[in-house]
Amino acid sequence: MQYIRSEKAPEALSGRAAPRGRPGRSSMDRSTVLLFALALGCAPLPAGDASGATLRFAVVSDTHTGNTEHNGRKVFRRIIEILNDRKPDLLVHCGDWIISPTPDQAGLATADTFLHYLSLLDSSIAFYPALGNHEGDYDGFAYARSFFPVLGDSGWYSFDHGNAHFFVVENNSDAPDSSLPGYRSCTPNGGINTPGSRQRTWLANDLAARSDETVWTFGIGHRAYYGAEQYAGRKNIESARRGEGSFCRLIEDAGVDLFFNGDQHCYTRTTPIRDGQAVPESDSATVYLTLGGGGGRTDRGKKAGLGFPVLGGFPEGAYVAGTKTANFFLLCEVEGRSLRAEVVDTSGAVMDSFRIRK
Repeated sequence: MQYIRSEKAPEALSGRAAPRGRPGRSSMDRSTVLLFALALGCAPLPAGDASGATLRFAVVSDTHTGNTEHNGRKVFRRIIEILNDRKPDLLVHCGDWIISPTPDQAGLATADTFLHYLSLLDSSIAFYPALGNHEGDYDGFAYARSFFPVLGDSGWYSFDHGNAHFFVVENNSDAPDSSLPGYRSCTPNGGINTPGSRQRTWLANDLAARSDETVWTFGIGHRAYYGAEQYAGRKNIESARRGEGSFCRLIEDAGVDLFFNGDQHCYTRTTPIRDGQAVPESDSATVYLTLGGGGGRTDRGKKAGLGFPVLGGFPEGAYVAGTKTANFFLLCEVEGRSLRAEVVDTSGAVMDSFRIRK
């Protein structure tokens, strides 16, 4: 795998690549995926030749729609406008769609606000969500499941498109502050970093069952494993990063290319990581991206122009390829064994870009 950190003069990923992959396949049956798509006003992914290897998808997180203390609604609407213009095949959300302090009628109204803005998304763009900690504020799993059937009875699922495999996990259970209000587990099924848990067993089996045609594997969860300084040294995060039985070791051993998360309201891109160490030349390492710029109040670090001066307990620059604070989303284009990614802010400008070639 050749990992190219950035491009000096990136061209915008504009125009739409015709989707030629298989239907979106979750751990649920096709009728449920169809129900999910119809509930969102989004068309299901079209069927086609599995050898077709072109895919364009976007990733956003922490839209925090409904909070009047910042511009979450305005930012999310602007992101949707840009996506409607560029028309990716699908949009993935890493969680914290909404935010409200209480599970009452006012709190539910914030979720309705999110659904309103989501309804503005072009009907050709399929939507796939992960659960964030703020979805837990409302017995959020039950509430979210009522609107997004693809979450099933667990909160995790997977699907294929073209030569790419996506899996969505619920990793709030493993957060060191998961016992606090709003940060508790959204499901009763055990953390993803708990060997032998229902979710962990599911993921191991899911990754083992990938098609021989799978070239790319992408993971989605809410909480970060590599990110801002306030998470550095937390025992639960450290144990998930490295060592036999850790979540990160599982996905790195499985050849997961990119893991997308939110929670921290900034942008962070690591170099390829394996067992807690930067390995830029490795062909079996994972790049972790924090994408929490969808509308929540942006985090600020101690140095001007840099989101966080120390990330994940490592010296500055030890494994971080880029970090910024802004409102943004990620746009990826996969063509065969080549991937190009851009981080796009709400003005449409490219904040960061990189390529991976296999």
